[in-house]
Amino acid sequence: MGDTVTIVRNPAEDDEFERAIAEAMDPAQSDPAELERLLRAVYPRAVVRPRGLTGERGVVWYVYREGHWVSGR
Repeated sequence: MGDTVTIVRNPAEDDEFERAIAEAMDPAQSDPAELERLLRAVYPRAVVRPRGLTGERGVVWYVYREGHWVSGR
């Protein structure tokens, strides 16, 4: 793939979830479906969705612990 993937995680305040994503991304993960599969071993509802904005530079994936956006509060 070559492009660095920017992860936008939800909830952003969950440090354990952040660590799980980082571990699953090492070595550099290039497939959102594979990242989702790896995360679901610990977070069964995890969902990874690439952001596909036309003309956007870079690669951005949304990673939801609960399968959808939840408030961090």
